[in-house]
Amino acid sequence: MTLSYAAVFLAWTWPLGTQLATAFPAVPDHDGYMQIWSVWHFREMLLSGHNPFYSDWLLYPEGASLLMTTYTPIIGLLNTLIGNEMLALNLMLIGQYALSGTGAWLLARRWVRHPLLQWLAGFVFAFSPYKMLRLPEHYNLVLTATVPFFVLAFLRAFEFRAGWRWPLVRSWGAVAACFGLGLLTLLSDYYITFALLYFSLGYALWFWLRLGSVNWGQWRPWLVLAGVLVACHIALRLLRLAGVPDNGGFWWGGDLVSYFLPPPNSRWLNFAWAQQLFGSARLYTMPGSIENVMFLGYALPLLGLAVWGWPGRQPASVRHQDPQGQPLAWLLLFSVLLTLPALRVFGKSLLNLPTGFLHLVPFFNNIRCPTRWVLLVSLFLPLVVFAALEVRWTSWRPRWQWALSAILLLAVGLEYWPVAPPLASSAALPPVFQAVAVLPGEALLTIPVGLVDGKKQVGKVELVNFLHQPYHRKKLLSAYLSRVPDARFAAFERGDSVLSMLLRLQRAPADTVVRPPSAAAARAFRLHFKPAAVLVSPAWRDGAAHRYIKAAFPDFREENFADGYSLLRPASRQPVP
Repeated sequence: MTLSYAAVFLAWTWPLGTQLATAFPAVPDHDGYMQIWSVWHFREMLLSGHNPFYSDWLLYPEGASLLMTTYTPIIGLLNTLIGNEMLALNLMLIGQYALSGTGAWLLARRWVRHPLLQWLAGFVFAFSPYKMLRLPEHYNLVLTATVPFFVLAFLRAFEFRAGWRWPLVRSWGAVAACFGLGLLTLLSDYYITFALLYFSLGYALWFWLRLGSVNWGQWRPWLVLAGVLVACHIALRLLRLAGVPDNGGFWWGGDLVSYFLPPPNSRWLNFAWAQQLFGSARLYTMPGSIENVMFLGYALPLLGLAVWGWPGRQPASVRHQDPQGQPLAWLLLFSVLLTLPALRVFGKSLLNLPTGFLHLVPFFNNIRCPTRWVLLVSLFLPLVVFAALEVRWTSWRPRWQWALSAILLLAVGLEYWPVAPPLASSAALPPVFQAVAVLPGEALLTIPVGLVDGKKQVGKVELVNFLHQPYHRKKLLSAYLSRVPDARFAAFERGDSVLSMLLRLQRAPADTVVRPPSAAAARAFRLHFKPAAVLVSPAWRDGAAHRYIKAAFPDFREENFADGYSLLRPASRQPVP
């Protein structure tokens, strides 16, 4: 079973399977470059006896903590054994997609009887458009293999009863498994770790709030629900007007339309209208962002509507007969609500939803991209729909059940089928980086230079410099991190007069008149940062920043490369052939 999911991954990412040790999926100069860097960096620091969660390979010479940065220690640990960051990443990706499918398949077997539907449930979770679009950019968010296994262990570990009670422990071994899987997930990604926490919370709420005993056929529960929604909407509105910080959670919140909008990497469904909506500033606060993608196809939601509206009274499904399976429909709804802190339709916020309170709670509001919880929707949707379908088709002959399952598999496969991700290589050094690699010295000044996190930017960071750092082995003044303190931004922007001027001149027109730095300022800059060379990117060549930094290094000679790069290095060095 695991091999079948691995085969799908290799087929959909081909020709990656032929280049596992020399290439990796990455959108040029996007987040994937930093994530392959983190795989290399973890091993580099661990083997040298240093803290792998702190680095002076960026923001040199002071360095920075990586604790709150998107970091994947689990892949770094694998790379410690392998010694090839690209091979380690690719093997981890294959394993994660294959085991994600296997885990969801095992979970589906509890409540779904048809083997093709069981396999399809694993396929939906492993290869959802959300995950395939993120594959070449956010490796941490596709490390989902622990999620279905955690759910299985959680169900074995605890027994809940209606009311505000702590659960009974059914198996301490399963409790230990939950803890181990949680720790493994924490070494993979903190968003996935919070997915486990939110599943546990949602599952417990079903019992604590006695949701299974609510009679929705009466008017009173609906009246209470309406009152709760109105009260939550007003309370959230007042709290936000009062300035309670949400860390951008509502700004990043999903739009209901996103569930029906194919992603831009779809092989068959990337229609012109879909491209137009995906890039619409009227629909999204950040047009074109992958954070807007929550597509789950059309076949599964339509099938869900069909089985829900199936005429006649139907017996309870296998899932509904299992006390542990009864909360799944609620968990599906809860997961959808997590993606929508406010009910937004075509860019219009209509109603603040109760899950919006999570974005006002300190610490929890660091999880500021709610659309990522579509991951949980992709796990629970097929389980609920397929279990309900099997109740409806009990009178069908087996061949018709197989036929419908095959049609469904074909439809979902076509809806989810992506174009192959672009590939990159950290070892394929352009000539200018080959020249940098042979230079003595510890650091490299790049133009542009900058400091960036998810909310703020000073200057500009070109991630290709980090992509090749394992091979040119020069520490960089720039950094691309998460949750950088304001004081650190201020120190970077104003701590050194030469660097401060560089940051300003990078934004200036190319023909700006440049006043060279004083001899004292240039000397202080060079003593502090100790650059072995200055690398100028093609777009900044001969610009104001380039001319200014040349004045600070009058003893360096300049060499231009055919691809547009310019390299300032000590005049005593001979050109690299």
